[in-house]
Amino acid sequence: MGSEAPDPAVAASVPLVRLNHVSFQCTSVEKSVDFYRRVLGFELIKRPESLNFNGAWLYKYGMGIHLLQRGDDADGCSIPTRPLPAINPMGNHVSFQCSDMAVMKARLRAMDREFVVRKVWDGETVVDQLFFHDPDGNMIEVCNCENLPVIPLIVASTPGLPELLPPAMQTNVHG
Repeated sequence: MGSEAPDPAVAASVPLVRLNHVSFQCTSVEKSVDFYRRVLGFELIKRPESLNFNGAWLYKYGMGIHLLQRGDDADGCSIPTRPLPAINPMGNHVSFQCSDMAVMKARLRAMDREFVVRKVWDGETVVDQLFFHDPDGNMIEVCNCENLPVIPLIVASTPGLPELLPPAMQTNVHG
């Protein structure tokens, strides 16, 4: 149960269009707004008036970022502040496509932002990646990931498929 491959016809009919927004809890909405505006170029936009808690909405590049003040919940629940973790490209992150990686790297350096540089390649195709944290430790990636083609793996009973999949996925193909 749960390991069966989805029916491609059903998967194709999901009426999703694109990613709309990501939401982050912040120790300081003001510091986070400043970060997303200065570092990533987002613009502050109006929030619905029914949202009666401290937060901010930003928008750019066809997507939104919703910032929520930590500890501002109606029940008074507070999320403790913690030191920033090490930058780990394998950790959860949100990724932004970038048209000029050299400009972005220079921008981060000029802002004295700590970041990690990585490269991913497949044959002759190379993707450059920059990983860094926002003020609350949420990991951000900036990359030229569109250099890599999106090649769907068909999970039906395709001859030779198990050889294409990582070992962990091979057992799921056969149940």
